[in-house]
Amino acid sequence: MITEEASSPRDKTVSASPSLATDLSWLLSVAARPSMQARYPNLAEMFKGREDLADRVRGFWGDSSEGMCFTEMQVLVQHAGAVRATDPDAVWAAIEDAVGTIPLDLAMPSESPEDRDVFIDRFRRLRQSPAFLRSYLAMLQEVWAPVDEMWQEALPILEETGRHVIAQYERGRSLESFIPRGCDILDERMPDILANVENGEPLLFVPCLFFGSSMYIEMSGLVVIGIGVGDDDVGARARTESVARRLKAVADPTRLAILHSLASAPSTVGELAMLFRLAQPTVSMHVKVLRQNGLVRAERRDGRLRLNADEAAVELLLDELRQAVLQGPDGAQPAGASTTGSDRMPATVVDRTRSAVPATS
Repeated sequence: MITEEASSPRDKTVSASPSLATDLSWLLSVAARPSMQARYPNLAEMFKGREDLADRVRGFWGDSSEGMCFTEMQVLVQHAGAVRATDPDAVWAAIEDAVGTIPLDLAMPSESPEDRDVFIDRFRRLRQSPAFLRSYLAMLQEVWAPVDEMWQEALPILEETGRHVIAQYERGRSLESFIPRGCDILDERMPDILANVENGEPLLFVPCLFFGSSMYIEMSGLVVIGIGVGDDDVGARARTESVARRLKAVADPTRLAILHSLASAPSTVGELAMLFRLAQPTVSMHVKVLRQNGLVRAERRDGRLRLNADEAAVELLLDELRQAVLQGPDGAQPAGASTTGSDRMPATVVDRTRSAVPATS
């Protein structure tokens, strides 16, 4: 849970967590739907030179309707209890395990009866053919592999978004105000969802790096609601979390002096200890903080570990601080700047969605 203590059942039922499977669902939507590739070129860029992969995703199930996507993947992960998983191997293992155990009469309140029938048929096909299941998992892994490092670096931002949502909720902000609208089924189900949460049923907010306007899945007594990291004050707080963390690392005068020294000349911990007249363990502690925040690199030369200031990372921090303070979320992003320390795709925007499947315009 996000909070250690809760004063009412209401607080106990609402939590937040990143979810690899939920963000993957948006990438699958882009790959499977040409209309989304044309509409969101930044997300489609990851399939440049891999058009054959997008074709495989689009044709994998043989569905003629472009609106049918990969909600079954999220349902399998949710059934396996791995919706909060952030490790790719854990997600692939959860899907494989769930295929053999998921009920074929599963209730899915978030899906239309017609879509539910399609997903049930997909579960059956995966269960009946181990070879088909292997090709399914291989395709999911191939879609995710190019963005995994970027997504893992963005986890602190996603986690901060979740913490901020829960903090606002616990301070009295209405649950309904956090839930993106636009999905017909979600709009219809909203009164029941709110009543069920008040009665103790769990609701999980999933901050998404790749996101449209609405994402909603409900099954097995759990409601999952997707939220973007770029939305209003929640997103603003999350965007600055990475910058604030790195600023805290250099706010210590000794660490800042060490960083300045390493920008002038590479040094070992021992050399820094003599230069600053500090004990080596003390210097090692400061260096560890700088390395954890990506501001210092280490290189072994002639058997000795030499430290360098990462000038590109320092410049990036300055650019991000300038953007956060002077430009804000709507300002143009400086060349090379990002919120995660590496280039990050912006959140996508769609008009209407059902479950995790963005609708065409």
